[in-house]
Amino acid sequence: MSDTQVMIGKPEDKIPERFEEAYRELLAISAKLKPAQGRIPDIDQIEPLVLRAKRLAAHCQERIESVRRLVDERQVPT
Repeated sequence: MSDTQVMIGKPEDKIPERFEEAYRELLAISAKLKPAQGRIPDIDQIEPLVLRAKRLAAHCQERIESVRRLVDERQVPT
């Protein structure tokens, strides 16, 4: 993964098809949600980030589980 700037989508935007892109966006959201010391969190900005992160996380988890199933299928003796 490169260190380029990641564009964070809106909650309703299409989820990237590639795992790497979705995961990179999820990491960018995570970094944005880290609390700044001495600042009051802006819930109006946090809510859409959390909604987007939930969709991205579900997508990434689905992709990981899909690969796990493929690996498990190949390990079953025939």
